[in-house]
Amino acid sequence: MKIPEALSPFRSRNYRLFFAGRTFALPGMWISQTAIGWLVYDLTQSTLMSGTAMFLSQVSHLFVTPAAGVMFDRTDRFRMLVAVQFAMLAASLALALYAVFNGENLAVLFTLCFVRGLVGAVEIPTRQSLVSTFVGRREDLPQAIGLNATQFNFMRVVAPAAAGEIYARAASLFPALARNVANLGAAACFFADVLLNVPSILLVFALKFDGRPPAGTRRESPLRAFAEGVRYAASVPVLRAVLVGIGLLSTFGFSYTVLLPMFAHGVYGGSAGLYGQMLTLTGAGAIVAALTVSVLKRERLLPRFLVVGNLLVGASLVGMIFAPPLPCFLALLFAAGFGSVLVGASSNTLIQLNVDAAHCGRVVSLYTMMFTGTFPFGTLLLGFLDERFGTGASLGLGAGVCFAIAATLFAKRRIFADGKGA
Repeated sequence: MKIPEALSPFRSRNYRLFFAGRTFALPGMWISQTAIGWLVYDLTQSTLMSGTAMFLSQVSHLFVTPAAGVMFDRTDRFRMLVAVQFAMLAASLALALYAVFNGENLAVLFTLCFVRGLVGAVEIPTRQSLVSTFVGRREDLPQAIGLNATQFNFMRVVAPAAAGEIYARAASLFPALARNVANLGAAACFFADVLLNVPSILLVFALKFDGRPPAGTRRESPLRAFAEGVRYAASVPVLRAVLVGIGLLSTFGFSYTVLLPMFAHGVYGGSAGLYGQMLTLTGAGAIVAALTVSVLKRERLLPRFLVVGNLLVGASLVGMIFAPPLPCFLALLFAAGFGSVLVGASSNTLIQLNVDAAHCGRVVSLYTMMFTGTFPFGTLLLGFLDERFGTGASLGLGAGVCFAIAATLFAKRRIFADGKGA
């Protein structure tokens, strides 16, 4: 495949602006997320508390994201995009102020995590549903989704490592502030997120597209519109299989990340820097997977990617149970990141290739709900199992579910060949 073809979405001005805006916003998001994970574990030394923070950060995706999908199909998309961008900026600023003035109160931190999650539950489906609008040409959509996943996971590589360094070095770089700021490392990370949100908002205002919803959707009641979207998704075999598979994988396969602070500190004797490196290796594998989906854009390969990705995540979790030497553990994180995004990017592409325009917002919001809304329940469950029964039980359960998903998708592979009409 020629490189210009892989970059074909950049022919669109809107997509170029959208991509540039995400280039600023994504590092800030990952920096804040890394800082929250380490801050909670640093304060509590508890994987259950870390899982609780992740749970609160994303549990709202389960019930807010579907409503966001209905809103997307019924309201002006440009205004909705602008509103969520400003809300993300406000949420980041609130975290920064918390770290400056009240950096050890878990109740306040958990509340802010929940609020930040509420905003994200609207922002993610809004942004993802607009990709096809920004690209314009349907044939460029697989490349666009692959490029988005590559960008997302490149920042996942760079930003956590940067966050670990910022967190660890802030006190030594600014000793005068360290005496007056409750948690200077976390505050520095959160303020970096605030600053990076500003150019992202400016680029959103430069977008030019028709934000009006499809004709007829305004006449439906919100509840009826949502129910109709669920019925539509359930009636299309490809959509149904992808949504169920990504929901199970997110719950049981992706939530191993809640255990990484414990591995970094308790098993390998590291600090925030090592935790950042672990997230970086996970992201490095994710980048390779995203590029694989972007370059090998053939639709027939996507179902195979779902099976292979689930197998890789499951095998990686089995390897982590034995806490191998650190280089081997980092290699397992690379493989887990590769498998996770191989499934995630392929699932996203299959969803958008098989959904009609009238249901796009609602079905993408269902995908987001299954992808991100189920994840916090997995982190809470794995954190509990780890403290109650040990790491083997928590990771073993996740691995077993991954293998079961792969076997089921392989058995049902014909529905992908038959497409919508199966």
